[in-house]
Amino acid sequence: MNNRIKLKSPAVKTRAEMETLVREIAGLKLNEKLLAASLDAELQGVRDNYQSRLDTLAQVLAEKTDAARAWAEAHPAAFGQRKSMDFVHGVIGFRTGTPKLKTVLKFKWDGVLDALRRARWGAAYIRVKEEINKEQILADVAARILSEADLRKAGAQVVQEEMFFVEPRLTRVESREVAQVA
Repeated sequence: MNNRIKLKSPAVKTRAEMETLVREIAGLKLNEKLLAASLDAELQGVRDNYQSRLDTLAQVLAEKTDAARAWAEAHPAAFGQRKSMDFVHGVIGFRTGTPKLKTVLKFKWDGVLDALRRARWGAAYIRVKEEINKEQILADVAARILSEADLRKAGAQVVQEEMFFVEPRLTRVESREVAQVA
């Protein structure tokens, strides 16, 4: 199956030709949306077909893993000096996670930050991030508080790009207008 589309470089000369070109673009966009919707529907059908089985497997797996953990916690002597134990079909064990910081009971991170600010030794553990306030610069340039020349001296400039667009009205397009597929 050949999915190539032959493209001709359109040489538009008149407004009527542009009207035709925009109609063709609108038809292609409509076809694209219909094809994408069809793809999404098929993918959702496949997901629905497998999801209930995956959910059941995940539930059974979690139950069996909990049972294995309960046995391991009840029999620490079986591990000896090791944190894992080999079996014919796999390995069970305990892994020590990466150290992480958590708040103690009844504390929130804001409270920890306040306590660190008050502690003589706490300042070393508070991070201050400096960044450029781009929104404020744009607002001040627009309000003529900051000049473009001053901004350029600081190594920045305000740019505003212009992009071409074609915005088809898909509700008005005749669906029989389709691209020629080779």
